Amino acid sequence: NSKNNMNTETKTKALDIFVYLGIGISLVVSVTNILQIIFTAIDRKFPDLLSGVYVDVYSSDVRLAIASLVVMYPIYLALSWYTAKDIAKFLYKSDLTIRKIVIYTMLFITACTLIGTLVSIIYTYLGGELTTRFILKAISVFVVALLVCGYYLYSIRRDYSKKSSVPVIASVVVSLLVIASIIWSGAVIGTPAEMRAKRIDSERLSALSSIQQQVFSYFQTSDTLPKTLSDLNNAFQGYSVPVDPVTGIDYVYKVVQLPVVKINYTTTKKELVTPAIFELCANFDIARDVNQNGKTKVSIPVVPIGVDTTYSVSNYYYDGDQSPFWNHGVGETCFKRVISSEMYYGK
Repeated sequence: NSKNNMNTETKTKALDIFVYLGIGISLVVSVTNILQIIFTAIDRKFPDLLSGVYVDVYSSDVRLAIASLVVMYPIYLALSWYTAKDIAKFLYKSDLTIRKIVIYTMLFITACTLIGTLVSIIYTYLGGELTTRFILKAISVFVVALLVCGYYLYSIRRDYSKKSSVPVIASVVVSLLVIASIIWSGAVIGTPAEMRAKRIDSERLSALSSIQQQVFSYFQTSDTLPKTLSDLNNAFQGYSVPVDPVTGIDYVYKVVQLPVVKINYTTTKKELVTPAIFELCANFDIARDVNQNGKTKVSIPVVPIGVDTTYSVSNYYYDGDQSPFWNHGVGETCFKRVISSEMYYGK
């Protein structure tokens, strides 16, 4: 019997270690991710012109934070509920060394994380961040710190021999906060359907950019624009004109103005007298309206001063591009492209 009791006690302690480590990890992950979600939602809701140059158009960090929170927070609730029931049944477990170590470690890590976050917020604010963003982020940090530290200080002093409604109230309040933050962030960064639409539209823009460059290359070798997109197919080079990723229909190509090339007898070189102008059209699922302020500009080749690059074929698109050059509405949008004399290589 004594041997069985010893084995039972050992198993119980091993389980306790596992459970409390699970609580600690899930708590730290949940706190970190909920702050990440709230901060990003605040940044998107109240944009600042001075807030960096990189923009993740697909909100990868927020989506990862939401996914982590959706998984880890229920685990935290379940493990916390289990330990509360276990301690109420075996009161001696409230004094377990592993419990106290994990709780104080969690408090220490949470406090350090929140202090570091608050220092970063103040530092950014002193660098010129908007007051509204600073106030909302500071309030978020203090609310989370108050909930976490307050609950676990109460948990250490709690008398588990008596029933208490505090854990239930705390769980409901925190759960509502988590749900509200996820809903708010979803409304700010977009739904999964909107994210998918953005990615599909990005593929369309990448295809148009590719076609645009092929038209440019075709012009340089033939001194004219292709009559149709099929003229760009090149089996030797392995290029095939892309089609719409959803419908499989060809993109629309229109020749607006054919180029006029003449020989300059002084230099004995060809010169482009009249620019080549064409349009590329596609049907988009979601509007793209990007402002230049605070966004990453497209890296484009250097062009001579004074050249109008508004419709220049030297502007390329890449996934995540945040330049207004590729803005479009919902439905069919046509992009005018101009090959100017400064871009003509001549022969």
